[in-house]
Amino acid sequence: MNYDKILENFLDDVQREGTYATREELEAATKPMLEIIQKKPDATPEELVEAVIQDDIQFLEELRSNYPIPGYTVGMQAGNINVKMLGGTMGVTGKDMREDAIFDVASTSKFYTQIIAYNLLKEGAFTLDDKVKDLDSRFKNVEDLTMRDVLTFNAHFDTAGRLSDQGTIEEAKDCLYNMKGAPAGKHDYNDMGMMLTKEVMENVTGKSYQELVDYYIVDKLGLKDTHLVLPKNKIERFTGSANFAVGMVNDPSALAVGGYSGHAGIKTTSDDLISLGDGVLTGKILPSEMLSDAYTSGIKANRGIMGNTYTSHEQGTAMTYVSRLAPKKAFAVQGSTRNNVVMGPDSISTILVSSCAMGLERAKEEEAKVNAKRAEEGKSPLSLVKEFTYDRDGREVHYNLVDVRQMLPSTPTVERIINKNAELSLKLNFLNTVIKAYDSHYNQPVNVVANGKTFQK
Repeated sequence: MNYDKILENFLDDVQREGTYATREELEAATKPMLEIIQKKPDATPEELVEAVIQDDIQFLEELRSNYPIPGYTVGMQAGNINVKMLGGTMGVTGKDMREDAIFDVASTSKFYTQIIAYNLLKEGAFTLDDKVKDLDSRFKNVEDLTMRDVLTFNAHFDTAGRLSDQGTIEEAKDCLYNMKGAPAGKHDYNDMGMMLTKEVMENVTGKSYQELVDYYIVDKLGLKDTHLVLPKNKIERFTGSANFAVGMVNDPSALAVGGYSGHAGIKTTSDDLISLGDGVLTGKILPSEMLSDAYTSGIKANRGIMGNTYTSHEQGTAMTYVSRLAPKKAFAVQGSTRNNVVMGPDSISTILVSSCAMGLERAKEEEAKVNAKRAEEGKSPLSLVKEFTYDRDGREVHYNLVDVRQMLPSTPTVERIINKNAELSLKLNFLNTVIKAYDSHYNQPVNVVANGKTFQK
């Protein structure tokens, strides 16, 4: 078999599909797969995948040892090939990372809200030009703000204090309903727009947000581990939140209004995130004619018309959360708990880490390191570890926040994994091409789970 010719044709197809990467970049990323295939002519597809991901596992383990990353799960679906790489621990408990670990995905939750909103747009429940205050009179201070403004993130909001400073759910929601809002005239990334969207969708449909998530996403895809309210029997599988022990998320605004809010609150696994991406790309949960809003730039160069998504850009991860190596039709969503999902026509990849579950003692040590460096630079200190107390029907509840965004800088960690995932996607898609060239009828799934603790080959 002429593998070199297959590689040339594969790279032709990748370039024809559209990417910002040069031919040289694409070839450099893909060639290690070719070399492994040539060295192991009798290997099974699973063995070839295990060989090619050794470098990725080593890379992830090095990151884990150099940064406050107790554990991680990185997943990928490329054609018939499914890979899951995991390592380290669930968090402060020291328990090994589980294959079925459930993570707090923070602002990735916004994408679920957007999916529901786009379905409601398709069904005519509201239009992009409808004014928010006409759809939900509780939002009386948002002037002539439209749903288009909100969903494209062309809206600015001001609240009378932080929602997380309110003592009860009722007070927090009152703060939300009375916030001021107006078109921003530019892309304005914030949490309030998706919180507002959640409330509007509930109002126009007469259904709870949980019912909407289940109907439009969970039930249609048969997701088993995607929750807003985590079942008690799954709490031991939960990580990625400072409040993992009680099954609650890391986000204080979501906690203030009861636990989920439209901008945060989803708890899910790597496998379910990949199923979500597949459902989006195949039109199962997002109307196919609306998919382009996710990967087409809107009012900001690296953001989609669907204003929460990150689109591909010629500068790659220097500008966005999509690699230069990815297709131009790829897009990403990201959360502050250091999670990322990239969806594209050739693969779906996930990054999930358990850093927010590192424990308050370790978190305060990391906060001190950040502030020591800021002091050297003449900057004021940051409060990255916080505790909140809320009244829940006369009962005091205590929650924590561990903000890892400064503790775990994106550029040397998440962005590097995104680029490594893009390289791996090319390798696995090339392997798919080779398998098809060998046997055009081969359609068996290739499933590989690799643990950084034991994967030594």
